[in-house]
Amino acid sequence: MKKPGAITVKKITRESGEWRTRFEAFYSDCEIKRVDDREHAYFAAYSGDEIAGHSVVYLEEGRWILSGLRVKPEFRERGIAKLLTEARLSYAIGKGAREIWYACDDGNLVTICCHVRYGFEKICPDSHHCTAATAHWYRLKVTPGLFKKFPGVKPPAAGGKA
Repeated sequence: MKKPGAITVKKITRESGEWRTRFEAFYSDCEIKRVDDREHAYFAAYSGDEIAGHSVVYLEEGRWILSGLRVKPEFRERGIAKLLTEARLSYAIGKGAREIWYACDDGNLVTICCHVRYGFEKICPDSHHCTAATAHWYRLKVTPGLFKKFPGVKPPAAGGKA
């Protein structure tokens, strides 16, 4: 068995045609929310030149929202979701986020477990009428404790917004 290579996470700085083709192929069997028309950042995890995982964070109606977290099956259980989540959290915090959101189906226990460990709590936004069974939104309040517990999540630079 081939030894797995090191994983690196990079912010996609140039959403070129070549990158877009790889992105579309990565999500070809599922739906992903298009965020090109709003402030956003894509992050990809690579094993060598191969995309092992991908995710996005975007700003919508004043809220930073995590979305599109996906790791290829052959790369799972290697901490890639954690690396991608911490990259997105750090990005949003660097942009001044005091809370960060994500939504998922209640049956997506892998994603829920990945995010709950950071302190995300299931809530119902003010604009909805939810029950415990129908609330699918999770919110993380950015506190100093987050940076202590998860050193991979970076606080804003001195003089930053948060």
